[in-house]
Amino acid sequence: MLEWSDTERDGSPGAGVLGELLRPLLPSGARVLVAGPHPAALLDEPVAGACELSVLLRSYSDACRLAEQHEATVYCGSLEKAAFPEGFDVVIALDGVERLMSFDHAGGSWSEALRRLTGMLAPGGTLVLGVENPLGVHRFAGDPSEVHERADDDWAAAELDQSRPVNLEQLTGLLDGSGLTLGRSYAAYGHPSGPHLLLDVSALENASAPTALAVAACAGVFGTPPAGYDSRHLCRMAMAGGLGARIATRWVVVAHAAGGRCATTPVALTMDADAAPYWRLPCELAPAAQGGWVRRARGDRTLRVSGRVIRTPGLLDGPIPEGRFLAEILMAACARNDVVAIREVLALFLRWMEGHGGEGKVPGWTAFAVADNVIFDGTRFAMLDASWQLPGELDTDVVLARVMRHFAVRLLDSGLWHPWSWQLGTDRLTLTLLSMMGRTADLEIVRRGAELDAEIDADLAGSQDDGAQDGGTGEDGPVQDGAAGDGPGHDGPGQSGPDQSGQSHGGPGGWRESYRELYAARGRLRARLEEAQQKITMLERDLDTAEAKLVKAVRAVKQAERRDERIRSSAGFRVGRVITASAAALGPVRRMFGAGSGRSANRA
Repeated sequence: MLEWSDTERDGSPGAGVLGELLRPLLPSGARVLVAGPHPAALLDEPVAGACELSVLLRSYSDACRLAEQHEATVYCGSLEKAAFPEGFDVVIALDGVERLMSFDHAGGSWSEALRRLTGMLAPGGTLVLGVENPLGVHRFAGDPSEVHERADDDWAAAELDQSRPVNLEQLTGLLDGSGLTLGRSYAAYGHPSGPHLLLDVSALENASAPTALAVAACAGVFGTPPAGYDSRHLCRMAMAGGLGARIATRWVVVAHAAGGRCATTPVALTMDADAAPYWRLPCELAPAAQGGWVRRARGDRTLRVSGRVIRTPGLLDGPIPEGRFLAEILMAACARNDVVAIREVLALFLRWMEGHGGEGKVPGWTAFAVADNVIFDGTRFAMLDASWQLPGELDTDVVLARVMRHFAVRLLDSGLWHPWSWQLGTDRLTLTLLSMMGRTADLEIVRRGAELDAEIDADLAGSQDDGAQDGGTGEDGPVQDGAAGDGPGHDGPGQSGPDQSGQSHGGPGGWRESYRELYAARGRLRARLEEAQQKITMLERDLDTAEAKLVKAVRAVKQAERRDERIRSSAGFRVGRVITASAAALGPVRRMFGAGSGRSANRA
């Protein structure tokens, strides 16, 4: 396909945790075929493993661009016309088979394309196949426009192909029919093009799933769009009902040809959903002997530092806390207008936060105890990701303002129901939440919390090329059962990093200072705007009062005028009446008005 590109659309899977899954499946010297469009970062995995890499693309422009950027043999053509002299040891098709067929062969079925793909395997070869779930959580909780849009490559309606699998059982049945031996089957959570959590389906059935991580993977990508369904609630209910694999955004299956040896792959893998590449940490999960799951950071365990923000990979090691996110609890209470429950939960959260500090100070890691990162099991709080830290100590009020403002922004952006006025802005809602928590705060505290949030965001946006530094290294190893060390994620005081003096690590860069100055200027302008709005409100109140007084005065004047008219009309009616009296009695009256004479009066 000459005038065509598959890379212009956002939807080529392979990013995120999928690259970690491929590492044990790529032995040195293996012939590897990557079929279909995939991210460039995923193509680096076979090259790093000293594999012989080949890529099959249907777009001529994509093939030319890829051949210039990567050391790989690039083939351009559709799957039905592809012919290779010998089979491949590993075939990777994480995008499925839809974008391996061209428009001139749109009548080919999905099962036929899968048969051609499996035919490219050498004896004992491995197939890594990914298929998007047409009934995944992203279909309900994602942007509705993305679900119903018709892209340029939708010339063939995939939903009308009866051979396309719509559940994991149909997919594994097609692979069994192709003569392949199934290895692990994973349920992927997060965005379909870049899942952030892979869970072995058998582990979902045989052990309690790490629900908190699945909820975090869905909420971190989809959030709670106003027109969609709450992904947190949908994922949690599906997990509780044993339908975790049914609502996965994608299925990833590892299968082997006859004579092949099943490679050992992790039971579960996870990676940060919305962190910058410098901060991302892949983690391996495994069921613990005592129940639950344990986690261990893998890969590069180097300390990450940028500005004042520190991330210690070792603090991720240990049991994964289970329970409900604080954001879930608060949003559910908001939906019920249950102000009492909100007050009680926030009071418990305040007690937990203050228990880690004293004299108005708390450790720096508490700045990351936002509602989307804190889990409550009914008795204790814990942080899902306790690897983020700030050195030194911070003011308790400022940290609480940052945490509550973070939730206020999420709540207002979601469009969900809450018991307060819809005209309430972020800062005012933050003040309301702080007062319900039992803290006395003002707009100045909220602004300081917002400035702390802006500083953290600026440091998180940093990279190694802009002031970020690497710290000490750690050792990598397999996941083992056991208790984790003391840390903020396990209801302990936690470590605040190697430097407790409060000094910043690495130069923040001039752009960060400019960012802080810009944010401070915006805060001052916002303060002036609020003052002007308050003055306008007072003037409007005075104007309403004056208008009410004017209306009252006009009403009084009109009432007086109507009263005078009634008096005048009543007096005129009495004068015009016919008076019957004797002439002697009428004489004085007539003389008073100068009317007539006595003779005429007598005549009358």
